[in-house]
Amino acid sequence: MENSGIYFITCECFGAKFVKVGRSADVASRRRELQCGCPFELVIEYVQPVDEEEAIMQERRYRAKLRSLLQRIQQADAWQLSASENLMPRWFPFVGEIEAHVLELKNEESPESSVATDQQAMLF
Repeated sequence: MENSGIYFITCECFGAKFVKVGRSADVASRRRELQCGCPFELVIEYVQPVDEEEAIMQERRYRAKLRSLLQRIQQADAWQLSASENLMPRWFPFVGEIEAHVLELKNEESPESSVATDQQAMLF
């Protein structure tokens, strides 16, 4: 598994769990950068190794998908952003269909594509 591409990082804080999707040429370093400004532990949930050109397009697709899922969650559950969730504007709540989507990505990895199953362990 390469240490570059699209990443999904989670953070538990304010009594909720959030996920951030992004791209980086060095995901481990990006996690450390984010961790510097965050008092809560950040966990790399999933890394999809792709080249930079593909990463740009794929990141946009994943963000659009998460925004769409968030809208569905808000409509179906009358779920509203709380004040604490407004503190993390570039993060998505890691609930319902959003959580299921990320877990589905993790479960789709074939054993041949990765020797280790723990994304965090592979990067550190």
